[in-house]
Amino acid sequence: MKKIMKVLLSVVVVLGLFASVKPAEAQNTLADIQEAGELVVGTSADFPPFEWVVLDGGEAQVVGIDADLAQLIADEIGVELVIEDTSFDGLIPSVSSGRVDMVLAGMTYSEERAEQVDFSEVYYETNSKFVVPVGEEGNFESIEDFANLKIGVQKGTIQESLLNDVLPDAELVSMNKNGDLIEALKSKRVDAVLMDGIVVGEFVNLNSDAIVLLDDIQVEEENEGFAAVTAKGNTELMEAINKVIADVTESGQMEEIVTKNTELNAEQTEE
Repeated sequence: MKKIMKVLLSVVVVLGLFASVKPAEAQNTLADIQEAGELVVGTSADFPPFEWVVLDGGEAQVVGIDADLAQLIADEIGVELVIEDTSFDGLIPSVSSGRVDMVLAGMTYSEERAEQVDFSEVYYETNSKFVVPVGEEGNFESIEDFANLKIGVQKGTIQESLLNDVLPDAELVSMNKNGDLIEALKSKRVDAVLMDGIVVGEFVNLNSDAIVLLDDIQVEEENEGFAAVTAKGNTELMEAINKVIADVTESGQMEEIVTKNTELNAEQTEE
């Protein structure tokens, strides 16, 4: 009997502990963020000029378009900004579980993602472009020329799902990092890479002797562009995010942020 009572007491204590813990989605409300004094933003910092890592006084720092936008959102809320760098395919689980408060990582809307998270208004319109090794650009005149080839894409991105639809016969090679994709292309482990246009353009500038952008081949896609992401139902935080996006878009500040970071990345690439 004593053993039974001890077990029951243990169960009651454990249940009490679980009852005192707020569910993950309730830990990221605007009020909770303001009380904590910091906004934790998840990103995948291998996507210049939207996010990349630089050394500042010997310490790694994430910079880029999304980092600047994240700072403006943190300022609007009145808290400090904390950026957490992780793999792209780990971002939605991170925000859904409450590990981060929001995501800014050049992410585009899809119905599958929208079942798990909420999307803000678009802050940057985008398109996807192919890049191939120098000397092989003459082999490609249309999207059909990529059939049955090895095509590199970043894991978890809209480009991955896009190619599954438009090129079902192609062999997709999915990698976590964009830089790894470019290296795979340079060593001809893949025949082509599909990436966001402005981002792949930065990689082409850095590797112009080895890879070339196929600017004339268009990939039809339904997404409207990049948006911020929060956990489902985080209404007040999303309202603050959309306010900042509307302000920077209407004032022209977003265009200034894009230009500044594109030029900054180009300067650092040349160094």
